[in-house]
Amino acid sequence: MLDRPILTNTDALYPDDLKTLRSVFDALCQEFEISSDTTAAESIARELVRLFQTGMTEAAMLMIAVRARWQGDWKMGRSSAAQA
Repeated sequence: MLDRPILTNTDALYPDDLKTLRSVFDALCQEFEISSDTTAAESIARELVRLFQTGMTEAAMLMIAVRARWQGDWKMGRSSAAQA
């Protein structure tokens, strides 16, 4: 499941890493129908970076993990987090 060793908060994210994270972030925001400048979007971005730093670097795996993490909130009629 992990594609590479765990990164620390001080390890650099490279352009390809940022490209992957941005692509997944944009897709999830569209899927969850939230604007990228909301609190909910910030939460998604933080979760993506956290997962990436633990070694989960494949876009498909990141999407699955974030969907699983947020599934309950988004299923319940767009929670307050989605509307923030």
